[in-house]
Amino acid sequence: MKPYQEEYLELLHGTANTAPQADPGDQEAFTAAIRAANQAAERSVRRGTQLLREHLFPVLDNILTALPEEIASLQAFANALMDGSKQTDPALAHAIHRALMNYARRKGDRDMLIRELYSLGMALYRMENNLAPLPIRLFRARTRMYFAECASYYDTAYDSITDPEIRGYIHRSMGNIALTYDSGDTESAETKLAVIDRSLRVLSDPDVQAKTPSLPWDLYIYKSHQERTTLLSYLRSGQAGPDAFAQVLESAQIVQARQLKAMRERGVPLEPRWQYSLNAAKYHCGAMLLQEFLEHLYALSTMCGDTDFSDNSIFCHISAPALYARYSLELTDPRQKQNAIHTLSLMTRRMCVWINRVPQQKTNDVLMFYLRQFLYAYEEYPGNMTFYDLIQYILAARQPALYIRSYLSGQFARQLTDWAIEDCPEQLMSFPGCRKVEDVIWRRSEILEYAKKAGHLSDTGILQFLAMESLSCRGLLEEEEALLQLHPVCGSRLLEHCPSTAPFADTANGHHCWYNGKGGYPLDFRIKDSPYRSIISIVAAADTLVDVTEEAASRYRPVIPFQEAVNTILQGEGTRYAPFVSKLLQSEARQEQLRESLPIWTQDAYNSLYQRRASALAL
Repeated sequence: MKPYQEEYLELLHGTANTAPQADPGDQEAFTAAIRAANQAAERSVRRGTQLLREHLFPVLDNILTALPEEIASLQAFANALMDGSKQTDPALAHAIHRALMNYARRKGDRDMLIRELYSLGMALYRMENNLAPLPIRLFRARTRMYFAECASYYDTAYDSITDPEIRGYIHRSMGNIALTYDSGDTESAETKLAVIDRSLRVLSDPDVQAKTPSLPWDLYIYKSHQERTTLLSYLRSGQAGPDAFAQVLESAQIVQARQLKAMRERGVPLEPRWQYSLNAAKYHCGAMLLQEFLEHLYALSTMCGDTDFSDNSIFCHISAPALYARYSLELTDPRQKQNAIHTLSLMTRRMCVWINRVPQQKTNDVLMFYLRQFLYAYEEYPGNMTFYDLIQYILAARQPALYIRSYLSGQFARQLTDWAIEDCPEQLMSFPGCRKVEDVIWRRSEILEYAKKAGHLSDTGILQFLAMESLSCRGLLEEEEALLQLHPVCGSRLLEHCPSTAPFADTANGHHCWYNGKGGYPLDFRIKDSPYRSIISIVAAADTLVDVTEEAASRYRPVIPFQEAVNTILQGEGTRYAPFVSKLLQSEARQEQLRESLPIWTQDAYNSLYQRRASALAL
């Protein structure tokens, strides 16, 4: 690789070092370390962006004139960006592979084209996986197209291909088409089963294996069975037929048998994920009772110690409790239900302690996938922490900068709301329970508390993309911008399923929408239809005001001068921002009040962050 590529990889692998663990004995040092780490991350973003603009993007723009040695260095760089053992950058890898695919097509290099089609499919899949477990998909059609085109060479040119590695890409793509189908609906799940079945038939064909004996056929077959076990959600839906139950159970048993063989022969520990898959398949097939299955899940959650941060431990500490919560909903016996609630409370607290101990370098795709799974499965029971508090604990543990930003957004929103109640209380009469101005005045403290929490939770959807946000050292690429514009929808979906956060779902969904409905995102949300429309408009302005502080900056939200932020709101009156909100900021005295309050609020944010992390370790 070239020097700029090696330097970029060093930056990429260093951007995860963002914050120390909470030390109850030294809050000042803790705050200083977070500030220093944030500044280092900003420098990495500037340097990484510079390297790419000066050295990489000009080459990609003129890829057809690139020399063979340049092509080789790009291939090596792209492969390093997708190295699963280190921090990865699939979006940048996708940009490189797309250029290489165009090069291969124009040059008529079939083998290179096959390799690039497979790599493009994997890069897009890795990016889109940030949306799981939501059924929302942006790149599914493109991903399927890449894998399908690569797999089509099995029918059109397989025998003329002599390189075993290229044949391997064809087989892997044939199996990976299944990744582009969800398990949540009947039609998609049945298609997924059919795709896996076809791939398994080809992989198990002795004549096919004899053509390329050097390929790892057993591994390909094993991976296909692993993928078939992901259809457990289809079994849970109640729409699956007996054949589907039999196929998933068969795959779960095959995976477990291989796990046991590896343990006996090489001392490799059993992976808890696949132990769960087997027990879940048994439960759905009627071979295991629900209570016994829940006991197995609890046992899995305690398999790994609190200082174990391996992928197996991630499953045990995060995914096993999430699955326990989901399956415990099926309990009907009141006593068993109460015992399950108590167990879930213990599991939640253990998870919060563990997630605060996990090194920042482990903020990867695996950790964030299971964490999202936990959040979407969470239920608020008596004695269990509220979902609002859980979100704050996780933000403090995994993304301190976002916690600071959310805290400051809440402070700005509360202050603007206070002024609105003073100047134009009629604007808040849409707030639930307020039918006249007197109601707004009477419920002032309640409305202010709502506005503050609405600011705290407005960017909850960014939790969906923490792995992408944490492990990069450059500006956003096109596909990443498209993904991040889904964070309001993701936040709304996340908040609406628990009582303590459901009232804030509209604020999360609408805080990037324009007041006049002619801009922003998501396009299908109408602020004026929400009873919380006044607070949504206030939080939209607060979100802009937070951009003035370095504490809340990120690679996609640069710092802007305070007066520029205020002018943006004033100039956007009636279009992007509600007129009543803009008028709240016309007074120079109020602008000065916000300027003077900001450093105080910032220190309060750091104090709150510290206390959250310290208290999480003491749960």
